[in-house]
Amino acid sequence: MRCSVFRASIGLFCFFAIGVAGQSPAPSPGVIAGIVVDSANSPVRRAIVTLSTVEAQPQDAVAWTDANGRFSFGYLPAGRYQLRAVKDGYQGAAYGAETSRRAPATIQLAAGQVRSDFVLRFQLVGSISGVVLDEDGDPLSGVEVRVLRPDFQRGKRTLLPGPMTVTDSNGHYLVSGLAGGKYVVSAMRRNSAAIRIHPEATAGEPQQQYLYGLQYYPAADHAEAATLIPVQLGQQISQIDFRLPARPASSIEGKIIVPPGVAVSDVSVNIANQDLGNQNFIGQRVSAPDFIFNRFSLAPGSYVLIAQASVDGKQYRGVQAVELGPQGVKGIAVPLEPSIDLSGSVSVEGPEAAKYTASFVNLTSGDGIPWNAPPLRANVNKDGSFKISGVPAGIWDIGVSIPPTGYVKSMHLGDQDVLTEEMMIRPSTTEALKIVLSTHAAKLEGDVVQGDQPAQAVVLLAPDGKARHVFSFYRFATTDEKGHFEISRARP
Repeated sequence: MRCSVFRASIGLFCFFAIGVAGQSPAPSPGVIAGIVVDSANSPVRRAIVTLSTVEAQPQDAVAWTDANGRFSFGYLPAGRYQLRAVKDGYQGAAYGAETSRRAPATIQLAAGQVRSDFVLRFQLVGSISGVVLDEDGDPLSGVEVRVLRPDFQRGKRTLLPGPMTVTDSNGHYLVSGLAGGKYVVSAMRRNSAAIRIHPEATAGEPQQQYLYGLQYYPAADHAEAATLIPVQLGQQISQIDFRLPARPASSIEGKIIVPPGVAVSDVSVNIANQDLGNQNFIGQRVSAPDFIFNRFSLAPGSYVLIAQASVDGKQYRGVQAVELGPQGVKGIAVPLEPSIDLSGSVSVEGPEAAKYTASFVNLTSGDGIPWNAPPLRANVNKDGSFKISGVPAGIWDIGVSIPPTGYVKSMHLGDQDVLTEEMMIRPSTTEALKIVLSTHAAKLEGDVVQGDQPAQAVVLLAPDGKARHVFSFYRFATTDEKGHFEISRARP
């Protein structure tokens, strides 16, 4: 077996094994060892096993399993540890966790204790495969096939992007590395014209251009109509096939409306595909005096237009959603709106509050609209004040540095509670953002038993009521070998 260390992990192997002259001998070091096997209980060679301390500043040590699947970590001080293992072609394993999405259990190691009974069991990962054809049954190469997982964001059902691959010259694809669950599969060939057979042509007649649009399995144009494909651990799902129709290319035409008295020379106009999570970005610059934009060769679908300009350091932005059909869209008007300077303050309450000062406040997009400009961030002054310049209209999420043992107590934009509600910024917004931090978070501890025996489990502390969609309120912990758990830094 070979071992190496990283991320401040030298202490696990060296520091604790060295005594200091003139002091009492250090306690006997401990050992954590075990074996990695597959679902058939066969040893797995050259799996990567990571041992982590459960501390405020965790330390990691790494070992590779030998030909018999064995691993060992020596010279360990007493403390709390977690074990994980990974290898290509398998779902990651963690001690005390049923799946890779669960946190590992905590191992309590006493001074000088030797534990060599740990078993980490790999499961083969699942896969989805198939073929992508055109409407005539010919294979399509270069098609992006993506696997998506249903989830909830901001209290709304959505699809989170997962692994992606591209079809080969025969139209075949394979997406592997899937954990057990239900998935949606989509196929799209970007920026490539579709070839369609025309047995007759008229001289002088303009040729219609065709494209392959986005399709969800089995033959749906929108994600809501897609079929959920269940995948079990290690299961290989095949024959998830697509037949992409060639559709007439569409176009978007319109103009940018510049506010009166604002001297703008040019504006960047970007088109993002909402069906792809506002990806597939297409850019164009338009100039005075008309600020006319047009974009041809687009597949039908849902898009968002984003216009941005900077005048004397001040940011302007306009956003317009567009549903593009086969006939195209003309006459769109996208007004530019000025950004604002968002001022506010951060105060700290609780024990030893005077010792802590927040360092920064930042904003990230809460509506999924891409922001192609410098990050919206400001340092907090000694008196707690801050100002974030150039905040455009839209929904924004707030980030702030939090005390090590604290939590965010409240956030208000004027009278609005923007900790549990979305913060909408408008060109007319003048209210200050007031953030209150606390140094004294709640702590919850207890035990999980099954019958009269300690149980290994994940304990989730979830908010109720209007805060159910605020993921920063959620806390979880795993039980140790005695079934005990502790949840810290919870919002009261």
